[in-house]
Amino acid sequence: MKTMATGIAFALVLWPAFAQAKESQAKMTDARLVTLLQKCNREEIEAGQMAQRRGMSEAVRNLGKTLIADHTQAEKEVAEAAKKAKVAASDSALTDQDRQEEKVGKNKMEQMKKMDGAEFDKAFASEMSNDHAHMISLLKEGKGDLHSDALKKLVDDTLPVLQQHKDLADAAASKVARAGSQGNQGRSPR
Repeated sequence: MKTMATGIAFALVLWPAFAQAKESQAKMTDARLVTLLQKCNREEIEAGQMAQRRGMSEAVRNLGKTLIADHTQAEKEVAEAAKKAKVAASDSALTDQDRQEEKVGKNKMEQMKKMDGAEFDKAFASEMSNDHAHMISLLKEGKGDLHSDALKKLVDDTLPVLQQHKDLADAAASKVARAGSQGNQGRSPR
């Protein structure tokens, strides 16, 4: 009897984590994809604009410029694919996990608005790398759940661009880290 009670108590403790993991694996619907991509594009354009204004390093400013250009183009592509698929964006298509991640992302962006210089560059590059890695994973995992061929093609076309952004963010993070370590040693950044 004690073993069964312990097992039940253990299950109750783990249930929230299990439920959250299960939700992150929630099926990707066509409407959820369109909604996520539209929100992502708007957020990345805003982030790019912030990088252009606040970025100290050329790598971060260039990343911002690329984000603005590519996600502005992606907005049009999402709209075209959604029209072909006869799907509209709807917040009701999002999971609780999607909403929580959106909230966390907005909080991080608000924190970055308070940063300057190398601190901003480091946080921005890291956040862009993480955001793009997450979106790449989400699209790869969810593509098989989609019904629309237009949206599947959109995912195929979007993944290489997101990977390029992640790579640019990683390169910017490396440059910022090198400049910081050189600055700490009394040398001027290159």
